[in-house]
Amino acid sequence: MMRRPLQGLWLAAALFAGGIAPAAAGGDIVPDYRTGVNPYGVATPVPAPIPVPVYEAAWYFRGDLAAGFGSDPSVTTTGTPFDGGTVGLSGLNYGGSFQPSFVGGVGVGYIWGPAIRTDLTVDFHSLMNAKFNGTTPVGTVVSDKTSWFSTIILANAYWDFRTGTAFTPYLGGGVGFAVNQLSRHDDATTGGVTTSVSQGTSDVQFAGAAMAGVYYDLSSFVAIDVNYRYLYVGGSEVSVSSNGTGSLLSFGSLNEHQIRAGLRLYIN
Repeated sequence: MMRRPLQGLWLAAALFAGGIAPAAAGGDIVPDYRTGVNPYGVATPVPAPIPVPVYEAAWYFRGDLAAGFGSDPSVTTTGTPFDGGTVGLSGLNYGGSFQPSFVGGVGVGYIWGPAIRTDLTVDFHSLMNAKFNGTTPVGTVVSDKTSWFSTIILANAYWDFRTGTAFTPYLGGGVGFAVNQLSRHDDATTGGVTTSVSQGTSDVQFAGAAMAGVYYDLSSFVAIDVNYRYLYVGGSEVSVSSNGTGSLLSFGSLNEHQIRAGLRLYIN
């Protein structure tokens, strides 16, 4: 009676051993990757690197310096002592210092796309002067000097011609206004006694500009900008009066050709 169960156990052990042998012979083993080698001999593909997107800066700050030429606004005077007759000046000498002028400015801009950008700039124009010297028929020596200082605020738009290089030519234009500040000082000397009168005023006039230039990207953060700018600023006038008489001095509009250079700092 005990023989049959023992025979069954031997038979099960034999069948189990027979199942392991074919598996081992067929190489069905658990692969070991700890050596860094694929035991199957199949190359494991390396994942492709994920590209990191590069975004162009949207905002920038700018600073510019310019030299201006060709600006000789008209200067006209009315009233005593410039209106002729018995109080007119003889030996009248006029001198104006309008060019070369110098302009410095700052601004902030936004890049809307590959070709379009805009900025807002504030420029400070150097002093311009008009001087008159002469003598009245009664021997009074008159010296009259008027200074003109202008702060120019422009909203500008540009079209950039991308070349695929660090150099980018562009065209642009701007409109805005100028705050003109005039200061006039008049000295009248008779018999060694000098009488002085002064008057200052300010007003707001239309301003406009047209630009053509090129900028060079030194890096993704800094660019050099060199350009030509035509600048228009409306004229202004100022008056002085003394002893019940007065005169008015008027500047015509300013039409100036400028060569500008500056730096642009991008904000990523």
